[in-house]
Amino acid sequence: MFSRLIAVAALGLLLCGCVTASNTLAPDQVSTLKLQSVSVFFQPNARIWWGDGERAFAALKGRSALEAEEVAKTEEGQLYLRGTIAAKLSQAFENSLKDELQGARPVRLEIRVKDIEIASAAQRILIGGHHRLTADVDLVDARSGAVVLAFSEQNAIAQAGQGIGGVLLDSAFLGEPIDRVIQNYATQYRNWLLRK
Repeated sequence: MFSRLIAVAALGLLLCGCVTASNTLAPDQVSTLKLQSVSVFFQPNARIWWGDGERAFAALKGRSALEAEEVAKTEEGQLYLRGTIAAKLSQAFENSLKDELQGARPVRLEIRVKDIEIASAAQRILIGGHHRLTADVDLVDARSGAVVLAFSEQNAIAQAGQGIGGVLLDSAFLGEPIDRVIQNYATQYRNWLLRK
């Protein structure tokens, strides 16, 4: 069973590395960059499917898990979900790049989330599913505001255990699904930018 978990994790690493954007910066240009900040935005029609986040917000409001989906649809609920995701994305990108981008040219990252789907345990038991994040990342010159490099319409996937056994293994051995898919996206971007 453990070998199955390793195989699923390896497949996840392969899938999260499929990048179609073109990196036009030479390595010597990248070495001149200094990461100044990371900002996260959401497309107006961004889709967020994250049951754990909805239940966490409902609990904060003293509401039951059965009411979570409705409570999360409120403006306050959406702000909570977006704020939590934005903080996690910003932290993951800063951790992945702060030690790598130590040049003299200040740049910032602007991340626009388009879609995030965290497959629930029930979904994975009954019909299957994985965790996915779709976003754009613009590397922006901090002085001029010009986009230096675009990473558009890219996806990251975090594999998820299927069936009852897979869900139990995930819970026992892997971190939170939202954190895993966000880290996969940040790592994918880092490897693309640095040509690793």
